[in-house]
Amino acid sequence: MTENNTIVRFTLNERIQHLLAIIAFIMLFVSGFALKYSDNAIGKWLIHLLGGMENRSTVHYLGGILLIVIGLYHILYLFVTSRGRDQFHRLLFRAADWKAIRASFFNLFSFRRPAIAHGRFTTRQKLQFWLVVGGSLSMGVSGLLIWFHDETMSLFSKWFWDFLFVLHSHGAMLVFLVIVIWHMYDVHLREAFPMDNSWLNGRFSLERLKAEHPLEYEELLASGQIEDKEDEK
Repeated sequence: MTENNTIVRFTLNERIQHLLAIIAFIMLFVSGFALKYSDNAIGKWLIHLLGGMENRSTVHYLGGILLIVIGLYHILYLFVTSRGRDQFHRLLFRAADWKAIRASFFNLFSFRRPAIAHGRFTTRQKLQFWLVVGGSLSMGVSGLLIWFHDETMSLFSKWFWDFLFVLHSHGAMLVFLVIVIWHMYDVHLREAFPMDNSWLNGRFSLERLKAEHPLEYEELLASGQIEDKEDEK
């Protein structure tokens, strides 16, 4: 399990899921923002980049299909495989997470970080995951209803149609902010500048594991899956 003082953090399956999700979100963000801001220079440039409004729509539909497929696969992975069930269990909020959120709120305007030990996922990572899940669900459901607009309009009134556009747009903005600003900073710039390579090679150094996820480190140490190099000296 360990190799060159590193441990497997993400399996090949998980890395492929992550990569496909990235591709889907890029397709959706670029094509969606091109439509949302089609009346300004940036939007017009994006539409031109995509080859026109018709191609923009095609890219958006394909991105949506890819997101739905990878989302359904991820759900199956979380509930069918033993590793997925373990990951899901660890992604649930615990009492320590609520304490961390409360401590972070009270230290919002200070430079202090709450001294809270984390397991496999930090409280920030759990928040990012569930916010992306919520935003993706709102985008997926509203996007399908907008796509099949004739059926939607025959079942619902005009106010619901207007609500769908607001929900779809704001859900996309939520996911964009969480991924591009919070997740990118938190994962790549905050702890592993300029980039955390674990999303590519799947490996995580034992040194970082001990510093950033001490509870998981102690769990793996107790189970004999890793060895404390300091004890060997």
